[in-house]
Amino acid sequence: MSIEDIKKDKEKKLENIKNKGIDPYPAKTERNASLYFVKNNFDELERLQKEIIIAGRIMAKREHGGSTFCVLYDGTEKLQIYLKKDKLGDENYEFFIENLEVGDFVQVSGVLFLTKRGEKTLNVSEYKILAKALLPLPEKWHGLTDIEERYRKRYLDILMNEDVKKRFLTRSKIVRLLREFLNKEGFIEVETPILQTIPGGALARPFKTHLNALNLDLYLRVAPELYLKRLLVAGFERVFEIGRCFRNEGMDATHNPDFTMMECYSAYQDYNDFMDMTEKLFRYIVSNIVDNEVLHITYGKEGDLHKIHFEKEFERVDFVELLKRHTGIDYDALSRDELLTEAKKLNVSVDDYANKGKIADEIYKDYVRPKIIQPTFMMNHPIELSPLAKKKKDDPTKVERFQLIIAGIEVVNAFSELNDPKDQYERFKEQEKNAEAGDEEAQRMDMDFIEALEYGMPPAVGMGIGIERLVSLLTNAHHIREVILFPTMRPKRKDS
Repeated sequence: MSIEDIKKDKEKKLENIKNKGIDPYPAKTERNASLYFVKNNFDELERLQKEIIIAGRIMAKREHGGSTFCVLYDGTEKLQIYLKKDKLGDENYEFFIENLEVGDFVQVSGVLFLTKRGEKTLNVSEYKILAKALLPLPEKWHGLTDIEERYRKRYLDILMNEDVKKRFLTRSKIVRLLREFLNKEGFIEVETPILQTIPGGALARPFKTHLNALNLDLYLRVAPELYLKRLLVAGFERVFEIGRCFRNEGMDATHNPDFTMMECYSAYQDYNDFMDMTEKLFRYIVSNIVDNEVLHITYGKEGDLHKIHFEKEFERVDFVELLKRHTGIDYDALSRDELLTEAKKLNVSVDDYANKGKIADEIYKDYVRPKIIQPTFMMNHPIELSPLAKKKKDDPTKVERFQLIIAGIEVVNAFSELNDPKDQYERFKEQEKNAEAGDEEAQRMDMDFIEALEYGMPPAVGMGIGIERLVSLLTNAHHIREVILFPTMRPKRKDS
């Protein structure tokens, strides 16, 4: 039977329900217990033999003459229910059998008992229709096996796949733990604008929009950074924000056009302090989501699994040292053009306008980052890659920045914040040159931010964590779309 035929059959049953004078979509239920509560208090509830009222979706249905077993699911648990013709009466029983099926929502009341096989079950004395489904669940037709279809119909993916649901429950827990940790560390949570006149805080191509009320072009934020640092100027010592960011860039296993970012900033500290705090943060999160005493997770695909350890001190190593370790390239000894030649030898794709730091970064992404498995702080980036970071005292061509790399994934980005307004202005000017040369990811000149710095910003450090990458790592997901409830998708063709 085709899905169209199934839908027609369901619509006919819907009419049968309406013709009986029954509302197939009532607004309210009389439920007095969740299935989770019932399952976890079954012995006491069975002993009392007190009638309870539960509700949920029918996930399975099997008939045995004058009796029928169904499985109900309410989002918290599953429970078997038992309907018997002798108890419900011929008319009510037959109406249920003929018009209610897998996918429909019902409310049932009755008392609990254990079947001969030891199955926890509710003996139904009365039922009520809550919602008639007009499309079949995937297992009733072709199954939800197409990956694209899983993402488009995430509601079915979660409903039919317990592992998918668990992953998103874990995501929620990770965000809660992150918030708990920051609160304990004395950070206050704030909100900053998503619509910005100048997109800043990251080297990324923005989305552009228009505000009709003010006849003003605006951009969706690529990061909350510059507004959070304005709050340091305002006198807040520790701030953080968890929110959506938007970057009009490519899509791959670790990138989605809109994603969730946590950024936090602390006055009177530097990037060394945040490396210490980051280790503490990861141990706090991992200790609350893994079931082993030794803090480790397993990440990777079959045949290439890695045990990632968090109990040990994370390695700290310079960007140029890592580049040399894995490629033999000595960044400091080469000119921009010589480094470009090395990139071409390695078949690394680099834009013609790329500066020396950008070229090195492209080589690093292809040949270095994938080889870093255990938690590693990659430190002290070339200044061209970090227009908002403070220079190193002993080497002004580098900045006080670190990224935490785990299993080849950049999970954390942080740096000591540049608070010298004149230096910041010159960095913005360099970025403007990159923009004029065709770099759509360049940080644009933001004179309002410069003015804020001129009022004085304390020494500070900031950090960003991509929530999706963090969740991917901790749940062993290998594509960012697996941890986004509704990832960006190309609209499905109407003729497909």
